[in-house]
Amino acid sequence: MKYFTKEWYKTCQNSGWHLNMSVSKNAEEFNEEYYKDLYTRRRRAFVKEEKEVAEVLGEEFSKAKAEVEFMNRHEDMVKRMEENIPQNILAEVADTRVLALDIATKEVRQKLKAWCEGNMKEMHRVTDLYWKQICPELKDAVGEEIQKNFNFHDAVIKSMEMKTDSLAFRMEHSDVKKVIFKNYKILEQDGYLLGATWLYQEVYAVEGGNEYHGLLWKDGGKLAYLTIQAEDIEFVK
Repeated sequence: MKYFTKEWYKTCQNSGWHLNMSVSKNAEEFNEEYYKDLYTRRRRAFVKEEKEVAEVLGEEFSKAKAEVEFMNRHEDMVKRMEENIPQNILAEVADTRVLALDIATKEVRQKLKAWCEGNMKEMHRVTDLYWKQICPELKDAVGEEIQKNFNFHDAVIKSMEMKTDSLAFRMEHSDVKKVIFKNYKILEQDGYLLGATWLYQEVYAVEGGNEYHGLLWKDGGKLAYLTIQAEDIEFVK
């Protein structure tokens, strides 16, 4: 990938931390009792919402399972914040657990907002560059139909069939049910990709065909690259 890289995707993921963040003076100092009370209130609201959804869908509801789900989501949020938010901002946070429950001081929220908006600006810059400049420039060389159909955002790779002269992926949640690369060569593949969700793609004209790039999301939140050079490609709908 030249534009929609793993680094770019992480920048996208770090563009909205501030959106649901409320300001409170209670976040200025570490206070275990305040955290426990806040956690309990947030959990209660989550459980209520999950119960209402289950009732609308006619599904069985378990309060215990909902509470465990909330706990897991909260712990994951704390971990992701500690891994992604810049240290100069985290250094001003008294309790990351409180931040993960969307409560911050005024100063921390302002800094988060500035950082996230910078990430959002970079996200749009790269997106606009590729779709508005690079794609039109490559349309004739790559092929307009290929640009239109080589688009699997949020599709899932369900199976893979590898032959001497062709490589086929069966896709789920996509208008294209099967994509076949003919006279292909795998240039890059980050491990096992069955079950991976396709995020973004790029395609470039090269000598003897096209070069197809994909950014995928694997179980456990790992990002993966897939790059294939092929003389021809077939889309089965």
